[in-house]
Amino acid sequence: MRTMAAPWERLAAIVVVLLSFVFGRDAFAAPHDAGTADASLEGGAESADAGAETDAEVEEAAAVVAPVESALPPPVASAVASAKVIEGPREIAEGSPVRLHDKRVFAIRVPRSGISAEERARRASTALESAFEESELDDAHVDEAKPDLAVVLVGNRPIVELTQDDAEAAGDASLSAHAAGVGENVRSALKAERTRRDVSKHVFSWSLVVLSALIAFLALRRVRELAERGRTWITDNPTRLPALRVGSVEVMRPAAFQGALRVGISLLERALQLTLLYIWFVFVLSRFESTKDLGGKITGMILTPLGALASRIAISLPLVVVGVIAIAAMFIVTRFIRLFFHSVEVGETQLAWVPPDLAAATSTLLRLAVVIGALVLGAPLVTGTDQGMGGRAGFVVLGALGLALVPLFASMTVGFSTVFWRRLHVGDFVSFDGRQGRVASVNLLEVRVHDGEGSELRIPHLLTLVRPLRVLGPYPLATFEVVVDPKASQDRVRKVMVASGASKHGEPRVRLLFIDQDGAHYEIVAKRALDEEDPATAITRALAEAGIDLGRSRA
Repeated sequence: MRTMAAPWERLAAIVVVLLSFVFGRDAFAAPHDAGTADASLEGGAESADAGAETDAEVEEAAAVVAPVESALPPPVASAVASAKVIEGPREIAEGSPVRLHDKRVFAIRVPRSGISAEERARRASTALESAFEESELDDAHVDEAKPDLAVVLVGNRPIVELTQDDAEAAGDASLSAHAAGVGENVRSALKAERTRRDVSKHVFSWSLVVLSALIAFLALRRVRELAERGRTWITDNPTRLPALRVGSVEVMRPAAFQGALRVGISLLERALQLTLLYIWFVFVLSRFESTKDLGGKITGMILTPLGALASRIAISLPLVVVGVIAIAAMFIVTRFIRLFFHSVEVGETQLAWVPPDLAAATSTLLRLAVVIGALVLGAPLVTGTDQGMGGRAGFVVLGALGLALVPLFASMTVGFSTVFWRRLHVGDFVSFDGRQGRVASVNLLEVRVHDGEGSELRIPHLLTLVRPLRVLGPYPLATFEVVVDPKASQDRVRKVMVASGASKHGEPRVRLLFIDQDGAHYEIVAKRALDEEDPATAITRALAEAGIDLGRSRA
């Protein structure tokens, strides 16, 4: 009569197997005596039915306990692995274990052809580890081409040769059954070890990703701190940054030099940050098999053009040096033109053909002509061909400037006639868009007017095409309103206002806006020099002397 396992034993076996599948066999397996089919059979038969008297009863007990043995805690697994099973009158020995990375797979109990069981087990362990490292397949199968000989292979690599003596020592009924059990153990061990390796590799990779992200973050912050220190040092030490000079010509002032250094530090900061992020990104991609090729492709896409560019730069290095020298020369020439005409504008240098008030406009035109000439004529001269990169770049830049500077050129075209035909003079009073002021300067782009509020009004020449600019001359206009008694003679009131508001610049313009019971409302526009009496004061005093009372304003 067969002894069946209790229901709670089956439930415990299922739970342990599930836990082993979720957390990995390494969490429960013994470090040196992990479960194998042979040990499971031996230990399982003893724990399931110690008093079994037939082979069928032992096999049934082993089938119940075999899935559980690999998930037992280390002390229990060691005890089970070291146990011996009594099969009839014979005792099955533990044998020499064949291991895969210190994990027991199966056991060899008898020598063969003068090779001890220990040596056979060592060779089988070496072959199994080599097969595991060389191939990603878990194709463990048995070759029984020769009689009384079964070869267990992984792929094309033989692991161990088994004979009938091995089957009898293990207590199996036949060589085929023994070889099949060993093959199944090898297949399970390869799969479990590969799963363990993949899990460990993924955990390690994700740990490196997190650690590298932290390092990258710290490096980015360090770069930002260094850049901020550099900008702060430039701000706190302006006297330590002198002007850039070429001989006696000041190429760049200290303030401009400081600005260039700040811009350079900011660009270097962004370049370093992008480089660090790119290195981290490629490193993360290289940690996973599915994205390793993508990281290599991205690196190739970036480094290949950069390498080609570096080689072209190395080949054309003399041309680059000549181009840099030409750009520096153009910058020095434009700088010299600006300084020279500035001295003409302030009166330090006298030129018969350029008056001081035209010096700024002439300087702008000459510098613009130098830049355009360098792009159109200098680039082909430096490159040696009008079809080269320099010539094409010159025309492209010139076209871009032409499109971007259309409003500027239009304003300069209008301002050309205003400046060189002297339509406006510095000191004249003008009125624009309801505001009045004195002309402070006139250049090719705009008219600068100082109003009575102490502000500067800049009027582009292009805007005067759609809005009128009233030129008042050397004297301003005074516009104000006066309210008088509506019962007074309005003809007499008008004569008094015209007479009292008149000056050497002419009579004022007096206009009656409306009249009601509160008063007669007049608008008076008078022109008066700055050293003359205010028209409003003179008219108010004349009305009082003439006996004309003031009215009441609506406001």
